[in-house]
Amino acid sequence: MSGFITETSFLWEPLLEATAETIVGAIGAFTVKQISSKFYKQNTFESPMDLWKRGIHNHAIEIGDRVKLECIISPYTQLFPCDPFENATLWRNLYTFEGKVSAQEYQAMEFYVGADETLRIGSFNGETMVGLYYRYGYIGEGIIGVVPTKKIKDIIPDFFEKDFFAARAIVTGTVELCPAQHGFVAQNIAQRAGIRLNSIDYSKLPYININSVKLIKKDKTCSLLATPWAVTDDKDEQYLLQYGYLDRLDELQICLSNIQRNQAWDNVKVFFDDLRAPTDDIKFKKRFF
Repeated sequence: MSGFITETSFLWEPLLEATAETIVGAIGAFTVKQISSKFYKQNTFESPMDLWKRGIHNHAIEIGDRVKLECIISPYTQLFPCDPFENATLWRNLYTFEGKVSAQEYQAMEFYVGADETLRIGSFNGETMVGLYYRYGYIGEGIIGVVPTKKIKDIIPDFFEKDFFAARAIVTGTVELCPAQHGFVAQNIAQRAGIRLNSIDYSKLPYININSVKLIKKDKTCSLLATPWAVTDDKDEQYLLQYGYLDRLDELQICLSNIQRNQAWDNVKVFFDDLRAPTDDIKFKKRFF
């Protein structure tokens, strides 16, 4: 990533480059660890939000600790992962700033702080980035994880089918840190736009280095709410966004159709879902890896 934004840049470019760096950082840091179940007596959480609040915020766990949590595991991850309990601060900063801001800068910041834009890229270098959420999940309220691709295929054979969205599971692993460049990029844009984001520290991002996944088969009921998106090089309409449940195929199809019917679709550069992208050249993985 260049580390700066030129006047001719589309502001979504450095943001998406930062997402790619986060993915590469998490994948590169992943190591398979054998973990004994005895460590889970005190570190069991009922959901990822419980892990964030009771575990991370209350300092009940530290980086490197073993954890066990009930969740849904999904191939859809948060495009701009961050602490979900900081979402309200981001939104307030965006909507209460003083100063001048261009339409393009404001749209870029809205895109960034939306929290629920999602991404699905499949496997990368033998590992897979996954999203972990409450059973009735919202993309903006989860945590990312990394799991060996072979392991997730063995446990959930249809995990990489285009219509698969999530499965209920007990996930175990260690809490690790990977580099996250989103803060630097967002601060750069915000500074130019006169928006203060100084209260959020994005220098490190916790994620789960997944050791095991055990499916919950007795009750498979779950859902996942998110924002499908595409970005374009049409300066007047760079962000094509929809909002819907990924588990409802009819609703998801409406979202996809609305994005593709937009006039700016002819200028699309990146699409949120590599498994559903109509052409290879707009896949996230094709452009950034």
